Amino acid sequence: MALPPDIVLAVIAAESSFNRFAISSAGAQGLMQIMPFWKDEIGRSDDNLTDIATNIRYGCKILQFYLQKENGDLALALARYNGSVGQTRYSEKVLVIWEQHWRSGRL
Repeated sequence: MALPPDIVLAVIAAESSFNRFAISSAGAQGLMQIMPFWKDEIGRSDDNLTDIATNIRYGCKILQFYLQKENGDLALALARYNGSVGQTRYSEKVLVIWEQHWRSGRL
């Protein structure tokens, strides 16, 4: 499932405010705040999650996985991405950022 680039930008804005060296209190790293366990799932143990291309590749792959799991429902996929299943705050935050800054068309 293809991800619109403007949604990816909104996720990056929400997750790290475009700080490639951001590290969350939970240990998520980089622009799209990737948890290190994903390296064992979809990458290599020596991948650098603060590398821009690597981080975006991981983040897009993870979000695509959750979109498939949620049958294309972006709000539910975003909640899974953030680890906040059953809550709407994060999904709403990303969608507001998308609407205000990067929306280029319909989803």
